[in-house]
Formats: sequence, C-alpha cells, structure tokens
Amino acid sequence: MNLTASTDIPVHTGESLRHSLDFSPLSPLFRIYALQYNYYLTPGDELILGGAYTNLQWDFGETNAATLILGYRRYLWKNLHIEYQLWPDYDRFYEKKEGKIYPGFDLWNEFRLGYRVDFTAMNQPLYLNFQWPFGFGLFDANKPESFKQHEEENPYFYFPPMFFPGFRF
Repeated sequence: MNLTASTDIPVHTGESLRHSLDFSPLSPLFRIYALQYNYYLTPGDELILGGAYTNLQWDFGETNAATLILGYRRYLWKNLHIEYQLWPDYDRFYEKKEGKIYPGFDLWNEFRLGYRVDFTAMNQPLYLNFQWPFGFGLFDANKPESFKQHEEENPYFYFPPMFFPGFRF
C-alpha cells in the first residue's frame, strides 16, 4: 500500500478532484449518522451538503430526526480549517411520560475547528478530517416541555474531537 501525505491547501488540479464524500465511523457512539458531500469551489473554500439521521435517547424520551446538512469550510493555513454547518431537521420527539409523539422542526448550527490529512492508498486519494465541533439550537417547533427543559439546562452541545475518513474524486 502506497501512503503519501500532503499538507498543501490545493486539493485539486483544474477540474479534477473537486468532489469528496466523508462520514464518521464514531456515529454509533453518538447516535448521529451523517454522510457529507463536499465541493471545492477554490483551493481554500468548500461547500458541504449532506444528510443525517439522529436518534438520541434520555430518561424522559427520545428524538428521531431526519436532517439536511448545509455547510461551508474555509481553509486558514495549509489544511487547518474552520467550518459552519446548519442542520434543519424534521424531528419526532417521543415523550415517555405522556407516551406521545410530537412531530416538529428544529434548526441547529455547528461550528467546527479541524485539520485534514491527505494520503493516497491503492491510487485512491483519501483523507482523514479531524474536527472539534461546538453548536447550539437556533429554532424549534412543537417540542415537548421535557425536551425544552433539558435544552435550557444544556443549551450548548459539543463533542470530543472527532474524525471523518473520506475520499476525493
């Protein structure tokens, strides 16, 4: 297996390798499953479009959300980058005490600081994107009181640093 590393910002030459796909293998731990498509506008600017499914559980209930991911990534120096993502989602809140499902809409946003490591394996351009996310909710509709109370007590969410393997094409 041939592994070569690169730390330059340019990830494509001309029109080639402007597209990439990535995911998080840690998804089962967080119960947030996402697949992202990335499009390189310039060597320093990237658009992100993806889909996600979230299944979070607490003592008072659970949430199941189908989500669209919209984002922008800006490279600051070499492969060091900042990222902003919006997560509008259709959410189904299940409130255990009431035994009732509340269909609703949420809008979350997330900021990420990251660094991407590029390499090649079997002639395929691959990468590992290491990121540290931080976010909070912007809007919600039809959320049960127990979920609202939990969100008031925990207004921000952040995870330990995560990584996303991906490939360019």
